Amino acid sequence: MPAATYGGHLFQYEEKGTGVPLILLHGVGLDHTMWDEQIDGLSQHYRVIAYDMPGHGGSEHPPAPHTLPQYAEHLAALMNYLDIDRAHIVGFSMGGMVAQSFAVSYPAKVDTLTIMSAVADRPEEKREAVLSRVAEVKEIGPAQTIEPAIQRWFNQTFVEKNQEVVGRIRCRLQRNDPESYLAAYTLFATADQELWPMLSGISQSALIMTGEHDMGSTPEMAGAMGRKIRQSTLAIIPGVKHMLPIEAAEVVNERIHRFIMEHECKEAKECHN
Repeated sequence: MPAATYGGHLFQYEEKGTGVPLILLHGVGLDHTMWDEQIDGLSQHYRVIAYDMPGHGGSEHPPAPHTLPQYAEHLAALMNYLDIDRAHIVGFSMGGMVAQSFAVSYPAKVDTLTIMSAVADRPEEKREAVLSRVAEVKEIGPAQTIEPAIQRWFNQTFVEKNQEVVGRIRCRLQRNDPESYLAAYTLFATADQELWPMLSGISQSALIMTGEHDMGSTPEMAGAMGRKIRQSTLAIIPGVKHMLPIEAAEVVNERIHRFIMEHECKEAKECHN
């Protein structure tokens, strides 16, 4: 798997397919491998790049605190290294927050934006819940938080029928560097307030997706994001919790591809008028 240093940044990434670039941003505590189904499915249509964000996997592990501008700069450097001027940006959970920040800071580099299972302007009870998990990570370390995360992320029936898939997620979480994980989780727990006033400045076409039963990245949050981002499409995936790219992989791939095709069709019509 490629690894590179460019502009003072260390990257680890996977690339597959040809055509218009599409870049995948994973969630907190995970890495590019969570996108295996999207890499395989969407690479039939696009040049797909999935990479490890700072503090995760084989990419750089900067000291705390982590910031959204830091993550956005890392993505911009990766695109420059890969000679990509513009791309379709797809972010999951914390990756969705980074994608939003990137769209605000580097609008010329974004063709479309897909925000999946992300958070926005958490209500007080949701904020308290995630901050309590941050405190738990500080006190006992990340290992003891893995099973509660699995329960929040997946339906139990999926876990029972796909133990190998879920086992890989457990292993990824177990390999996290505790300091980097805590820094990233702290950012995830607090950065939605920083992002919220910026969302109205996103001008790109955006697809906003979440699961019907996602208790952390709720359909209500997705709807609120959609009202702030002018050119947005909302998709609530029935019967799913948080981990859309894995538990609802085929639906996710179809929705992303359809959204991009509709965007390109609209752009072509406008160009010909």
